[in-house]
Amino acid sequence: MRMPTSRIFRRCGIALSLLVAVDGLGADRGTADPRFDDVDEEVIVTGERDDSHQVVNLETMMGIYQSRLQGSILYRRQEYAEALPHLLAAARRGFKFAQARVGFILQQGVDGVPQDPEAAIAWLAVAARGDTHPEIRNYFKAMWAKIPDQRRPALENLIDVYVQRYGSRANRVTCDMSHKAGTWLKKLTCRFQDEHLYKIGADFDPHGWATSSVESSQ
Repeated sequence: MRMPTSRIFRRCGIALSLLVAVDGLGADRGTADPRFDDVDEEVIVTGERDDSHQVVNLETMMGIYQSRLQGSILYRRQEYAEALPHLLAAARRGFKFAQARVGFILQQGVDGVPQDPEAAIAWLAVAARGDTHPEIRNYFKAMWAKIPDQRRPALENLIDVYVQRYGSRANRVTCDMSHKAGTWLKKLTCRFQDEHLYKIGADFDPHGWATSSVESSQ
């Protein structure tokens, strides 16, 4: 479905205002890299993806898990520019660690990646929604606290668009905090709801495909 030209121009105007509204986030450049233990990004997101809320096919599912694995490995090596496209692939499909890491990379503007504060706060906001890792939620709250009150409505509009398009629910992804086997430590686990359709379950090796159970331990 095509978006009317008037709405596109209106959102472009919002984007320009956001460049001023969140410029203060740039002051955090050089902050220690939050691991969230465990390419240029569009700021204006128009409409919903055609396959939003639809069953995810096996090829797509395995591709996203593989992208998340590769992105996680590169991120931990601090090869952020190379990690970004892989992390974006998973982030756009509703996986919270990938979203948080994309947010951090764009907020910091590291490894030659252009700084993009408004997209950064939007990605961090999506990652912090619902069941998520406390470290992700706390990092977003720290960033949000620096946004002037008068600028927040414009950012909230952008966040709503990201949630509608990239949120876990919209992408048929389930996330929950659960205890690691044999410990009191909790981990964040995110998986596609449709895994059962392809007999992905007890025999599925999450470590080989970097599901959130791997990322939460990193």
